[in-house]
Amino acid sequence: MSDNTQNDVNLLDLFAFFVKWRKFLFGIIAGATIFAAIISFLLPPKYRSTAVIRSAEASSEGIGGLLVSKLAALGGIGGLGSSLGEIPGEFLVLILKSRWMTEQLIEEFDLRSVYKMKDQPIEEVIVAANARTRFELDAESQSVAVYAEDRDPARARAMADFLVEQTDRRHQELRSYSARREREFIGQRLEETQAHLTALEDSLVRFQEQTGVLDPVEQVKATVQAAAVLEGQRLTTQTELQFKRMVLGGESDEAHYLRLKLASIDSTIQTLTRAQSQTKDIAFLLNLADTPEKALTYLRLMRNIEIQQILVGFLLQRYEEARLEEHRNTPTIMRLDPAVQATKRVWPRRGLMTVVAALAALVFGSAFGMVVDFVKSASDNPANPNYDRIKKIRGSWSHR
Repeated sequence: MSDNTQNDVNLLDLFAFFVKWRKFLFGIIAGATIFAAIISFLLPPKYRSTAVIRSAEASSEGIGGLLVSKLAALGGIGGLGSSLGEIPGEFLVLILKSRWMTEQLIEEFDLRSVYKMKDQPIEEVIVAANARTRFELDAESQSVAVYAEDRDPARARAMADFLVEQTDRRHQELRSYSARREREFIGQRLEETQAHLTALEDSLVRFQEQTGVLDPVEQVKATVQAAAVLEGQRLTTQTELQFKRMVLGGESDEAHYLRLKLASIDSTIQTLTRAQSQTKDIAFLLNLADTPEKALTYLRLMRNIEIQQILVGFLLQRYEEARLEEHRNTPTIMRLDPAVQATKRVWPRRGLMTVVAALAALVFGSAFGMVVDFVKSASDNPANPNYDRIKKIRGSWSHR
């Protein structure tokens, strides 16, 4: 027999089976459908309210970004700053899913009484409450959808609104706590930095008093110019003295005067070229012998003072920002889609329940009919391999 013939026979057998059992199948399907419809009408309806929220916080630089942006010019360390950005949606979901939030919801709406769980442990009430709330995060927009379900549509809306309000309140509390800890830390760091700055400024004053270095660049420039002028005067005086000796011969009052003038110029030049330790005179002009070392020390002190001034300025700015943040009471959550009272139930889905019940009845009825036909065919045909087994089963069943 060909495959097509076998398929035709199978289809005919299937059609014959449904014709034979049509009344039974129709009855069981109708009964299951009616039963499912009755159950769906008896089940208490559930309504769902939805609210969509996201962070209302604007991106802001943290203290690291502020300091690094200002110190970059000093040390070439730009690009290492960190930013805190807005509140991520994952953080909002964590607040919504927290045990604290669920307990607040249970207490606010007396869900123990609503769910008839007055004598149940709080953990079971929390499970029941969590089964009626759901939160979905949109990774692209970082918005969070808040779902609340209840038999009372007004209570479902109130629950969704309560979850949003408590999320905002909880985040404000966490923000204030974080700002307070940051203010305390920055305040301590600010005191240390100010003390360090004062010590550096005192060191600079002592250094200036000991060395006379006020502005190395201008002082070196003035010293070099003075030394050049003195060298020019020295050469001129030497030339004039030699000329007087040649013309007047021997000693004269003018030659004596020129020798004294030359000695004074030489003494001044030696003063400029001697190390600071060899003279106690302090003037605006520097001693060229130890000027590089003095200038290097001065520049290092000024660099450290400038760094500490920048740190103090921005620590003070961040300290004031943390104080404001600690006492700020502005909303942190935007309600993109406020919760509204539902008018259409989400459960039970009566159409789906009746269709599923009808399909289940069809499968069960067909399986039952096939088993009955198989048993009847095997028990009526002695040539069937299962004849003896079926007969034995029927015999043992009839003796009961």
